Amino acid sequence: MQEIVRRLQNLDTFNHLNERDLKELAYYMKVLHLRNRQIVFNKDEPIKSIHLVLCGSVKILEELNGEEVKIFNFLSRGEFLGVAMAGLPQPKYPTSAQCNEDCTLLEIPLSLFSQMMIQIPELRKEVNKQISQRFLEFQNDICKAHRLVPFRLANFLLRMLERQGTLSPGRIQIPMTRLDIADRIGAQSETVIRILSGWTKRGWLRTEDRHIEVINREALQEVQFERPHKRLETTA
Repeated sequence: MQEIVRRLQNLDTFNHLNERDLKELAYYMKVLHLRNRQIVFNKDEPIKSIHLVLCGSVKILEELNGEEVKIFNFLSRGEFLGVAMAGLPQPKYPTSAQCNEDCTLLEIPLSLFSQMMIQIPELRKEVNKQISQRFLEFQNDICKAHRLVPFRLANFLLRMLERQGTLSPGRIQIPMTRLDIADRIGAQSETVIRILSGWTKRGWLRTEDRHIEVINREALQEVQFERPHKRLETTA
């Protein structure tokens, strides 16, 4: 229980609560230590718990057939899983969630989470903000789906940087493979590999293992704004 209290105290959503209140909440919660690629939940399973990412990152995805996967989002520290449908009667997960690396999650029973939403205004505000951000992300994907791959790739990398704010402003904290990125933006992995390689050679990016560091943000913005004299790829 003390581990849960300590972790909650490190989150802005809960750090205003006194230790007694945190202990009362922590009694019903559970810390989960999951390995890379481990499934958190599957699509259409009943929602019995809400998960809060304490460490690591999670992929929100759906298997389109036996081979194809669509990644809708990457969620990291401080983000909730399963909240969008939690208020519905007999809610089910609309997608699956898989650990993107070794993760630590906080499992919160749905009934307790519903009570917390009513009692803790900061939590309600944070959850509503996260749901709105994910809706806008989904809307952005639909609006940009017809654009060329270089545009969609630059747009995605810049949005990832914007989401993490001032935390290591050039380095994307969430690890991603080239296939992950391709599945996220709806492109062929070969195309994504070719474009990232070209941008790396130009000095726009630096890649290390599964991490990407954006060195020349202005160059990606030129691609995003589709200015022909700056764009690396014109067709894809």
